[in-house]
Amino acid sequence: MFYHIIMVFARPLCHVLFWPVLRNKENIPTQGPGIFAGNHLGVGESFLLPVFSPHPVSYPAKAELFRTDTIFRRFAGWFLRKMRQVPMNREGGASAHQALGEIQAILDNGGFVAIHPEGHRSEDGRLYKGRTGVARLALTTGAPVIPFGCFGTRFTRKKGMPFPWMFRPVLDIGEAFTFPEDMRKAYLSSSNREETGAILREATDQVMAKIQQITGQEMVDDYSYVRKQIES
Repeated sequence: MFYHIIMVFARPLCHVLFWPVLRNKENIPTQGPGIFAGNHLGVGESFLLPVFSPHPVSYPAKAELFRTDTIFRRFAGWFLRKMRQVPMNREGGASAHQALGEIQAILDNGGFVAIHPEGHRSEDGRLYKGRTGVARLALTTGAPVIPFGCFGTRFTRKKGMPFPWMFRPVLDIGEAFTFPEDMRKAYLSSSNREETGAILREATDQVMAKIQQITGQEMVDDYSYVRKQIES
C-alpha cells in the first residue's frame, strides 16, 4: 500500500521535473514474475523504471543506505524498505546471498525485480562485464529476463544551473526472454563448482549482449569496480 501511495505522487512529479521518455512499453510483461536487467549510468535509473513500470519493482540497493547510526539513516532505510528495496553488499559474501534469497522470494510470488548486472555505475559510459546475480535468479526461478537500456540518467550540472539535474532521460525496454530449458536443467543439476560458474558466466554474457543491443555501448571485458580500483 505504501509503495502505491508514493507512486501516485512520484509518477506525475517525475514527468513534470524530468520529462522522461519511454520506448517500447509493449515489451513490459502484463504479469510476473520478471527480472529487469539494464545498464547503469546514474542514480536516475532507480527513479525511472519504477515510474514507468505498471508493476511494483524491487531493487537491490547498496547496504550502506540502510545504516542505522543516525536518525536520518534509520529513516532512509525504513523508507527504502517500504519502497521494496533490498539491502545488498555489492562485494558479495553471505549478506549478498541473503539479499538474493529475498529477491528470489519476490520472484517466486510473481513479482518484479530490477538489477544492474554491472554492480557499479559506469563512469565513462561504457558497458562493463556483468556479475552473475541476474543469471542465478533467472536460472533458479525460471523468471524471464527483461533487458532495458537507459540514456541520460546521470545528474549533471549545465551552464546556468545552480545544481545537477537529469535532462529528458530515456528508458528503452527490450523483449523479454528466458534461458533454454537444457541450460536451466544443467545449472540446477550441477554439483560441480566450475561447471556451475561456466553456466552462470555464459548466461550473464547473454544478458549483457541483450542490453548492449539496446544501448549500443562499447563493451568492456572487465568489472566496473575493478576498473575503479585500478584508476584510483
